[in-house]
Amino acid sequence: MVRFQNVFLACATFFAALGIGFMMQSSPIAEARYGSQVALATSPASAVIDKNVMDYGPYSEIAPMELTEIAYTSASSDSLIFDRKARNMQRFAPDLPLVADSDRDRLPESIVLASAGDTVALPEPACIATLDARPVAAAMVDLTLNAPCEASARVTLHHNGLMISEVTDSNGYLAVQLPALSSSAVFMASFASGLSAMAKADITSLDIYDRVAVQWEGPGELQIHALEFGADYGDEGHIWSKAPRDMADAALGKGGFISQHGRSMPDQDLRAQVYTFPSGTSAEMGDVKLTVETELSAANCGRRIEGQALQITGGGALGVTDLILDMPGCEGLGDFLVLKNLLQDLKIARN
Repeated sequence: MVRFQNVFLACATFFAALGIGFMMQSSPIAEARYGSQVALATSPASAVIDKNVMDYGPYSEIAPMELTEIAYTSASSDSLIFDRKARNMQRFAPDLPLVADSDRDRLPESIVLASAGDTVALPEPACIATLDARPVAAAMVDLTLNAPCEASARVTLHHNGLMISEVTDSNGYLAVQLPALSSSAVFMASFASGLSAMAKADITSLDIYDRVAVQWEGPGELQIHALEFGADYGDEGHIWSKAPRDMADAALGKGGFISQHGRSMPDQDLRAQVYTFPSGTSAEMGDVKLTVETELSAANCGRRIEGQALQITGGGALGVTDLILDMPGCEGLGDFLVLKNLLQDLKIARN
């Protein structure tokens, strides 16, 4: 059993559990309290994500926030007077009760006040991540991730069995676009530290698109080649990563397009290619032949590539096929391996 199959089953169980939690947090009371975004903050000890998913990449240490020393000065009025150097306290405890010096014993135990020159110990703010999902054209989704504690950190994005690896910027921010593989699309971002966030988007146009995805782990590239309506290699109807078209063409019913997802990294990257065809609005009828190819290179020769093919037609059930490919030796560098039966050809008929 290959790793992707194990992770796919684990993710399916995990998303079922997350779905229940998401529905509970999507109640009017929760929405009023937390807003439309859903954020999950977990510690490594309590994380329930499959360890195989999280077992790679540089761990981004969460640096403890330094607290500024705050001087206390007794006052005759019923208030606290703080030294100007202590204004940073307002960031951490804007609702700190104002009490007279005589009432200091009634302060919460988490706030320790002493005579002038002593410090106030305040609890550190929690580290959370938020993920926002917004549907766009061609049944695609714009994802926006904010995780200030995970600056320049590796993150894995999950959706319905699709997994890709990305890296946040120096502020812990990431904006990417992913294809929807279900009408009620749930997305999750997970970090090696155990921090995670989830978002949901309703996709109303998925049923007019056919979509195939190939995902893999490791060096090299698995390329989807689509030959639309009798096209040959190099023709206008040959759609692949070097001639990908645009999602606007699919949205207008002109033809399919290729999108690429995930970032190439030195070790254990998760990447994917996706082909989307507007079967419900296409002006042409006929067959779209699909193959998967990979070039034999110095990076992948003699190695094993593991992956999966995912396919959904007209918003129906998602089909999953595991892939194990033992690459030949390095004698034939530049040759291409063609996998003809990994994906099912599309048959576009008039509605």
